[in-house]
Amino acid sequence: MKQLLIVVCFAIGMACFTGSTANAQFYVGAHGGANFVPDSDIDGSGVDAEAKLDAGFAVGGVLGYRFDLQQGVSVDVEGEFAYRQNDIDEISAVGFPVNAGGEIISYAWMANAWLNWQIGDSGFVPYVGGGFGGVHIDIKDAEVAGIALGNESDFVIGGQLGGGLAYQFDEHVAVSLDYRFLITEDARFQDLDVAYQTHAVMIGLKYLF
Repeated sequence: MKQLLIVVCFAIGMACFTGSTANAQFYVGAHGGANFVPDSDIDGSGVDAEAKLDAGFAVGGVLGYRFDLQQGVSVDVEGEFAYRQNDIDEISAVGFPVNAGGEIISYAWMANAWLNWQIGDSGFVPYVGGGFGGVHIDIKDAEVAGIALGNESDFVIGGQLGGGLAYQFDEHVAVSLDYRFLITEDARFQDLDVAYQTHAVMIGLKYLF
């Protein structure tokens, strides 16, 4: 986790430094799609279990600047807010699954940098990048085997990596399809450490001024 954040911080810093003398274009954007959470480890107080979650959704918005580095190559530096939601399906301990309920919701504030390179005059623009920031994680209306556990929340540091393919209709409007992997420090709920990672596949819309 620390290595990921160091790499992302370095990339964002280099992007800002390199693009500071280039032409900058302000933009706003929104994205949304499916969100998948791998089985989450639950540890602490003698507990060694896993939580299985159903597929959910993710939505978000961005504000940023695009810096032109050279012909066909640019860097986007942005602030992002994203909301993710998944229902809890079951809890497994010692290999025995138990029905569970409730939902896990996260609110992520990220500083991102994306490297774009345009494919000739085709309008297609692949990009890769990532970011880091803070993630507020809520567990709401949790229950295991019909026993209500209530609500819990924690704020942790997180980072993300991803990439995708955009199509630039003109100098102002672009649509995109991308994948993002989000990982955070373990969230602490009472005496339990809970792992949180997500895989999101999203469609986006961006307007450059």
